Amino acid sequence: MRLRPALLCAALFVLAPGAAGADEPPSPRDVIADGLYLESGMGDLAGAAARYESLLARDDVPTHLRAEALLRLGLARERLADVAAAEAAYAQLLEELPSSRWSEDARSRLQSIEEDRKRVRSLPVEFTFTDGTDGLFHARTRAHKGSLNHEVLEDEDGRHEVASWRTYVVAREDDLAQVGFEKGLMVQGRLSLTIRAVGFPAHLIFFLVDADGRRFATTTHVVRPEEGWRALTFSPGDFRDRSSGSEDGYRSEALTNLWIQDVTGYSSTDRGENILWIDSLTLE
Repeated sequence: MRLRPALLCAALFVLAPGAAGADEPPSPRDVIADGLYLESGMGDLAGAAARYESLLARDDVPTHLRAEALLRLGLARERLADVAAAEAAYAQLLEELPSSRWSEDARSRLQSIEEDRKRVRSLPVEFTFTDGTDGLFHARTRAHKGSLNHEVLEDEDGRHEVASWRTYVVAREDDLAQVGFEKGLMVQGRLSLTIRAVGFPAHLIFFLVDADGRRFATTTHVVRPEEGWRALTFSPGDFRDRSSGSEDGYRSEALTNLWIQDVTGYSSTDRGENILWIDSLTLE
């Protein structure tokens, strides 16, 4: 029996030395592509996670693809509401491959999970920063601008446990710290905090942000190092809808965030690193 040309070529390919055998594992890139197809094309998140896990169990995976598999495993587990497994995948990526191109995404997702865990779910709330920054976070969109960490310090007024906001001021750039609220939480708009600037005067605006993106803002307040600890108190009437130009006052409604915006780069000629210590924050 004579083989047709197409069948003959196929037979020669199968018999050729070095041709991929049926028992050989798929390439790492193909496994990731398969997982992505299961996620986006089939909606099979569990199946996609299983693909990524199978890849991570192999020892022939290039480091950049291992990092990608860890990130995608975390994302799939997060969407499956398996937050602990997602955190473990992100943390493993940062521990094993901290310089990977995917590491910043993993770090961002870990902060997002932590922010969601510490969202304000009832009011009034008071942050005293005794063992962390409570529900106050440095905005992920400003990660290049600075950081927010817990710090214990001693000064002429005694011992303080604070949220220490380190920010690098450059011309025409801002920095942002924020508090997140549980969806639908009604906020009256009474805010008080104790704050101190260390390096040079900080120019700050406080915002209440609703689900539609409206921003009710205070006027700019300047906190000067020579003043020491400064107590700031705001009532609902201090917040105005300045973004729309209407200047409408704030009335109690459901909010998504409280923002503390450092606009020193727009309002002053001071440049370089500044530190803001926040000793307490209360919101109703």
